[in-house]
Amino acid sequence: MGIELAQWWPLGRWGVASVLASYMSVSGLKKKSLNRSGAMAAFFVGLVSLGLSLRLGLTLILFYKSSSILTKVGFERKAKLTDDYKEGGQRGAAQVLSCSLFATILAVHHTVVTGAGDSLVDFESDPLAGALLCAYLGFYACCAGDTWSSELGVLSKTPPRLITKPWKTVPPGTNGGMSLMGTVASVAAGVVMGAGRCS
Repeated sequence: MGIELAQWWPLGRWGVASVLASYMSVSGLKKKSLNRSGAMAAFFVGLVSLGLSLRLGLTLILFYKSSSILTKVGFERKAKLTDDYKEGGQRGAAQVLSCSLFATILAVHHTVVTGAGDSLVDFESDPLAGALLCAYLGFYACCAGDTWSSELGVLSKTPPRLITKPWKTVPPGTNGGMSLMGTVASVAAGVVMGAGRCS
């Protein structure tokens, strides 16, 4: 009876993490943004990230939800541009883990180092913990930038230009092709992810 509420919070946090991770994976499966293996991978990274830190977990959710929404923007045109286009994206485990596994490892390492996952960036008191938090955010900002620029840049009415041959135009969706719309989308992704982490 004398046990404080704070002592129960770690258990409660993992319970909340389990519910949110289940919702993310099931929702992704129903909306076809994930296939079965992708849903299982999303549950794993969601559970670990949210269980270790609500703040870090919300960063993951912001990346996942925003990317899922943009995947559906202009889907009819994307289907015509890409032969292997799948409705909603239907990302598999390999795609999910390539955009989250490294960050999940950083989250685990940060928790081991600090003993608490919800700490703020403070380079003066703990440079290593601050670096790990910045690396975590930077990873998702890069992933979001890549995803946003790909999903929106392919819809640009101006043909992209190849970065290896700056003035050569290439078909939308070509690897290495850049458009103004895609570049702006990438910058916006970084701003949104950073603002989400700081809120």
